[in-house]
Amino acid sequence: MDKEALAAMVRSHQAEVYRYLRYLGADASAAEDLVQETFLAAFRSANAPCDTGGRGMAAWLRGIARNFWLRHCRRSRTDPVRADSELLERAEGVWADEFLRGGDGFDYVEALHKCLEALSERERYALDLRYAERKPRSDMAGLLQMTEDGVKSLLRRIRAALAECIRRRLELEKL
Repeated sequence: MDKEALAAMVRSHQAEVYRYLRYLGADASAAEDLVQETFLAAFRSANAPCDTGGRGMAAWLRGIARNFWLRHCRRSRTDPVRADSELLERAEGVWADEFLRGGDGFDYVEALHKCLEALSERERYALDLRYAERKPRSDMAGLLQMTEDGVKSLLRRIRAALAECIRRRLELEKL
């Protein structure tokens, strides 16, 4: 594989490999490192699929990334995520069936962004506190002037609403 083919492969698949590693449980920093390792290994491999932009290439790259993730989990004994090959094979199936659905997964991400825009300011603030700032529920309760159980219920309702919104948007796209 030459450098131009590598550049094309990275442009086509970098976002998906990163999302896949995050889906498996990698934190942002580890996922970034593992994406780089994945593409470096792909560049060095003599067994790469010919079509750098195709679904076969995407599956091959996910396999490399999954192996790097397993190696990372084995080395990081303090990492709370435990993974084994059977669990990762099931995750690959769910990823392909539920997220990609024969496409590249960007329709799912686009639907998520549109659904996030439809949330109220308070709901977006709660999500930002939890997922962007990684605040514990106790801190969120004070900032949102709620009880911890109220925060838990609010987050559960928001996630359920987002899941339903995404499901509806994706079904509409099929029509």
